[in-house]
Amino acid sequence: MEQMSKIAKYLNGHIIGEVSARETRLKQFSTDRSFLKIQPELVVYPRFSEDIQKIMRFSWQLAEKGHIFGVTARGYGGSTDGSSIGRGIILDISRHLNKVKELDLRAKTVQVQAGANFQKLNLAIASQAMEIPQSPAGERLTVGGAIAMNLPSEKFNYGDLVNSVSEAEVILSNGDIINIGKISRKELSEKIALSNFEGEIYRKIDTLIEDNYSLIQQIDSDSSFGYSGIANVKSEDGTFNLIPLFFGSLGTLGIITEAKIQTNYIINETNFMVVSFSNRDDARDFNDEITKFTPDIVELFDGKMFEAAVASGKKYQFYLDRNSQNLATKLVLVVGISDKSAKKITLKIHKIEKIAKKFEGATVWIPEDDERSKAELEAIRDVREILRARSGVIKQEIYPIQGVYVPMERFETFYLGLQKLALQHSIPAPIQGSALTSIFEILAEFDFSKISDRQKSLKFIADLGALLAKVDGEFAYGAGEGRIYGHFVARNISEEIEELYSQIKDIFDPMHILNPGVKGRPDTKELVKSVRNGK
Repeated sequence: MEQMSKIAKYLNGHIIGEVSARETRLKQFSTDRSFLKIQPELVVYPRFSEDIQKIMRFSWQLAEKGHIFGVTARGYGGSTDGSSIGRGIILDISRHLNKVKELDLRAKTVQVQAGANFQKLNLAIASQAMEIPQSPAGERLTVGGAIAMNLPSEKFNYGDLVNSVSEAEVILSNGDIINIGKISRKELSEKIALSNFEGEIYRKIDTLIEDNYSLIQQIDSDSSFGYSGIANVKSEDGTFNLIPLFFGSLGTLGIITEAKIQTNYIINETNFMVVSFSNRDDARDFNDEITKFTPDIVELFDGKMFEAAVASGKKYQFYLDRNSQNLATKLVLVVGISDKSAKKITLKIHKIEKIAKKFEGATVWIPEDDERSKAELEAIRDVREILRARSGVIKQEIYPIQGVYVPMERFETFYLGLQKLALQHSIPAPIQGSALTSIFEILAEFDFSKISDRQKSLKFIADLGALLAKVDGEFAYGAGEGRIYGHFVARNISEEIEELYSQIKDIFDPMHILNPGVKGRPDTKELVKSVRNGK
């Protein structure tokens, strides 16, 4: 501890930001939303890019002498895969590097620092009637975090965030700073000719793509496992863009400090309806039938989530109305329809309501245009927060397993298998997610003060991986494998692709100092040691 205090004092003298080795700060940054706990040695709050450059150079120089002192960039710490915690140094990007720097109305772009969250960003540009249609869900989510985890957009019909980030500022593992974005064939030749680390990266990535062209064509670029963005780096016309590589990289290739994001004028409004079903197959058929109305949002919630919330004292009027009619609530779908014409929205919602009423036991709640109804809708969409609050009263902790891909045609089979697993492990495991993207989140509960539950959490993940394989699903869609899921996701890719990902990591981070232990196959012994102990 004394040595860390000396290092903290040394670094404090070299950067504008702050460095802390205080035990309370270290504990604060030892957890995220996963079931892991790893305490860092130092926490750094950089105030500008040069601070991060100096931290990376310090870590690089130590690595050259044989001492690995890893650096983990962190936003608000919401990862569920353990990727925003680590030993060594935690860089809290969100404390100071959170500014919306410039909104260019003519070019329709916004320049924003990586630590800014989407609530702040969207409020800032909304003052000029602008929006980022590809924004992922989660107001506290930072721009850097969304890129690192490759999170899907909240609205389905507008593409993904990776398609709207045109430029990014990145600090490399040796402390060099570069700007990345789409470049021409001529510009690529100029980059390759550079004699510095940036030039080395461009040369090696270009060669890697040329040497492994056929292999790269086999990669599912939608997956967040490994560095699947390599499939979108080089286009047929010779243009080259490193940005896709950083989506889903979990801070293991470089640290993004700024991004330029495409914006659009706000021309559409979104209205919602809540449709509840007594039968899961009916919910799936309903979802299939309403696709012709191109909904932007179809959020799926396990009825058990509302059952648990109501049992803890919460009152959802739509749920109480169903109970009064003796209707079981198996699934709840929140449907969002967007259009610039309020009349068209109303017409679509009316048609969707008619479809819902064809299913026995289905009910529809359409919020009024008042503050109370809007607040109630938000509470419905954020029901998991009620469950987290409830879990604070008891010993169990909610552990969300994000990025679970399940084909909708196999959803019923998966759901029944999930309930069987939950029964075997004696835990609740409700599910929520998007019926449009088929990406879900499972909210498992464990008492980490018990050794048996700490072991159970790992066994549950293993069993869940086997279940996903049976329904052609997998982990690490829209989240990444982090420290936890590598073994399970790796079953679905070839050894050649896994080796390709390893080479990409070595090109960008030859010293392996960027978020060590994240991406690829985890060290099982270290993983077991890192499971929370309830303290």
